[in-house]
Amino acid sequence: MKTKRLLTISGILMIAAMIISACASAVTPAPVEPAKPAEPVATEPAASAPAAGSAGGPVVVKPMDVKDIVVAGVVFQDDQFMKSMVQGFEDAGKKLGVKQVIIGNSSNDQAKETELINTYISQGVNGIAIAPLSPTVSMAALKQANDKGVAVALTNSGGFTDVAFITGGYMSDNTANGKAMGDAAAKYIKDAGLTGTIQVGIVDYDHQKPEESKLRYGGFEEGLKAAGIDYKVVAHQSAEKQDTALAATSDMITANPDIQVIFACNEGGSIGAAMAVKQAGKKIAVFGFDGSDQISSMIINGEMQAAIAQDPYGQGVAAMTDLVNYLTGKPGNSVGKLTITPGITLSATDKAAVNAWRKANGLKELDIPAAGSAGGPVVVKPMDVKDIVVAGVVFQDDQFMKSMVQGFEDAGKKLGVKQVIIGNSSNDQAKETELINTYISQGVNGIAIAPLSPTVSMAALKQANDKGVAVALTNSGGFTDVAFITGGYMSDNTANGKAMGDAAAKYIKDAGLTGTIQVGIVDYDHQKPEESKLRYGGFEEGLKAAGIDYKVVAHQSAEKQDTALAATSDMITANPDIQVIFACNEGGSIGAAMAVKQAGKKIAVFGFDGSDQISSMIINGEMQAAIAQDPYGQGVAAMTDLVNYLTGKPGNSVGKLTITPGITLSATDKAAVNAWRKANGLKELPIQ
Repeated sequence: MKTKRLLTISGILMIAAMIISACASAVTPAPVEPAKPAEPVATEPAASAPAAGSAGGPVVVKPMDVKDIVVAGVVFQDDQFMKSMVQGFEDAGKKLGVKQVIIGNSSNDQAKETELINTYISQGVNGIAIAPLSPTVSMAALKQANDKGVAVALTNSGGFTDVAFITGGYMSDNTANGKAMGDAAAKYIKDAGLTGTIQVGIVDYDHQKPEESKLRYGGFEEGLKAAGIDYKVVAHQSAEKQDTALAATSDMITANPDIQVIFACNEGGSIGAAMAVKQAGKKIAVFGFDGSDQISSMIINGEMQAAIAQDPYGQGVAAMTDLVNYLTGKPGNSVGKLTITPGITLSATDKAAVNAWRKANGLKELDIPAAGSAGGPVVVKPMDVKDIVVAGVVFQDDQFMKSMVQGFEDAGKKLGVKQVIIGNSSNDQAKETELINTYISQGVNGIAIAPLSPTVSMAALKQANDKGVAVALTNSGGFTDVAFITGGYMSDNTANGKAMGDAAAKYIKDAGLTGTIQVGIVDYDHQKPEESKLRYGGFEEGLKAAGIDYKVVAHQSAEKQDTALAATSDMITANPDIQVIFACNEGGSIGAAMAVKQAGKKIAVFGFDGSDQISSMIINGEMQAAIAQDPYGQGVAAMTDLVNYLTGKPGNSVGKLTITPGITLSATDKAAVNAWRKANGLKELPIQ
């Protein structure tokens, strides 16, 4: 698709015209129809475009053979918009036949951008095509590059003025595009019959690119004013990424429950804002910025009212083409100018047009609506099992999650699916969301996942369901909004914690401990607070039910073995009379037991999760008891539900969470611990 879209090396007027025909895309763009060109609007030129090498103009270069040219393409973040721009840089360079296109990403860091520019100067690149961060700092560094013999072209450069030295530049008109969304919002307000002062929230990115951000929401407000809308901006939040925008918009809605309209100024902010509104269950119209697979899907699915689509791919192609043409001695009319590429409004009022935009931009047309009935799982046509591709996602790399992964893989293999892709979010909410979105874009048929959060994770997974990807859950205690899942499995965290509380109460009584029992808890509130609190809440419930007089004298958060060892050592040092410790997960349990052994104290450790090391510690007398879950069984069951659903055989698991009970492994019955080890494929250990 991208090959078809590449532009021929002709004059820049034709290039710019073709960009506009391409209908602004943040994804793989459509083929251009050369029979229907539209004239670009040139803005902010030098008084007369300077000749190459004249005062303030581009560097004077001896025309080069294209196969000797090395150029760099620089963007400032890793979202879909910028990925499309990078693709434009690379496709144009390949089409034109340059020796190399080097790609750099400043990661929204002005110092890093300057460092990249200086590195490319020192490496002797011939030119840089760049989406710059600042009209002052960036441009000073780029002028320096030009002065040192490196030609420069710009993309995404709205609000930049001192451009006499560039070989070409492309921009969206941020004010005009913002105003288009203000116009759309005004129409929505009138059509919906909203009266009084309309409460508006804005998700900007002033903290990142204030000049550009302000132009966008300034244009939005201009559109409202021009339409005579009585409105008040009741909240501003800065968040350019999906996960931060979700959290920021949620806070905005909580603080301002009567908000009626939200305008978000970029792609990540728009997606996050729409997810927050859906999660809150509010009727709030979201107007966004940028066209992409996810944004256009949200509009079709009714989660966003409208968005303005730009053309990052086309900007990348055109800027790189200008740059290479200049270096080969063929400067175009683009020298010293910025050319506007107009936006296209995608609106829920014309979903067929949104689908037409998707088709033109190489995306699959969506059913309207795409999701199943009444919040249930996506409706799918039964598939042949050998065609099914599914993903299994966990959140860390401990023995518990490795067992779950094995369950995913074994079930997929047994059922005969085409592929099981494994992902690990590494306890990073943003990475989990990125994985989910990647699997959506790759077209997987289903996702079985141990999610991190009952709010953020579930919003992303609902989005997956809405886009035709079936979902099954594992390790999902505390999750409630599950009507859309094909099946889900969980340990009862409170019940399992209480089992350890019961075991601790028995130990306390059997050991003849009296007085107020001093208890320490190693939690993982910093990682998964909802789940962690259920576990130690259950533990305390067990102590209370048995009538134990106790006091929790210390809490430490540490989910990994090494950090739990250090944290528990500190706990024991500060509280030398601790008698009982409860640790809420595998790593915490192992680390706590190691710390007690190291301290030479008689402290009973009660843990969570069954594993080779934990069961060994119980048999060796280093841990009093632990509650074993069944991660492998959860993985098998969730993947089986998912595949059965996709093959047209949904079970009774749809829309439900099924509890898999825990098993107490205790030093009071080491033979039973060995039996558990044998049943789970582990070697039996000698009992001393």
